[in-house]
Amino acid sequence: TTYLLEGSEQTKKIRDRSLKNDKFLKENLKERIEKNTIGYSVEEVVKLWNDKESIQEKNQEKEISILVEDWQIEKETENFLYVTIDTAFDNEATIKIPARCVDKLENGDYQVFIKNKDRFSYLDKKSPANNKIMYGTTVAKNLQRQSGNVPLYSDNANIKLKQVFHEFDFLISQGLGFDRSFETIGKDLKATYQETEKQLDKLDAKIIEYVEQNKSLDYVDTTIRDTIKNLKLERDDLRDTLYKVDKNIQYYQKSEQRLEAYQKNQSPKHKARDDDFEI
Repeated sequence: TTYLLEGSEQTKKIRDRSLKNDKFLKENLKERIEKNTIGYSVEEVVKLWNDKESIQEKNQEKEISILVEDWQIEKETENFLYVTIDTAFDNEATIKIPARCVDKLENGDYQVFIKNKDRFSYLDKKSPANNKIMYGTTVAKNLQRQSGNVPLYSDNANIKLKQVFHEFDFLISQGLGFDRSFETIGKDLKATYQETEKQLDKLDAKIIEYVEQNKSLDYVDTTIRDTIKNLKLERDDLRDTLYKVDKNIQYYQKSEQRLEAYQKNQSPKHKARDDDFEI
């Protein structure tokens, strides 16, 4: 039996006998599987796999949203949106944005959703022979500088919170007991929740700062106005996520209390039945 580790730089398969403690030898796997107490039908396994894939898709939430106006578009194809942007030294470049990252609006403009570390290839019009790479953060800044439209950024803490929330929600949906994975994700959920609350306080302070700055001006600064609007949207999204997660944290805390009660009742005089502890 050979194995290939996904999500790594490993290119060649490795023999099972080369792995630590011989855990992955075929005969040892068979012996371990026979000890499993939970059985799933083929249909259940497919459903669990699809649910897992759905969680991963939710975790790929985009970090930046920006409006791209019709005049910025060079052309649109089935697979890509070609956008003209200004780069350093007053150069113009054409950047390709995948169609999956684009929503076309009714007025002909486009809403683009990208991540900070997304890599986009672009063609410098002064050096057409050279294909170059630009990261999502730079793309957003260039588009903003060109059109004046302020990007909406989704905070990393919010993305992390949603990710842990979906993982924890998945465990609950499967009716799993208080095992190690449940406990680990539950603790992660609480820690991320606290981190996000701090981020919410920072957002409130930032909004107040921009509002005061705007009041001190004798004219309407559209960039500040749009920044305040986007910060409020980010704050509302964060609050909504915190509200949803709060219910899961309450569930986790009750599970902790039940586990403590269950363990306390384990004594020579009182042998609890298996069904005494349910979540």
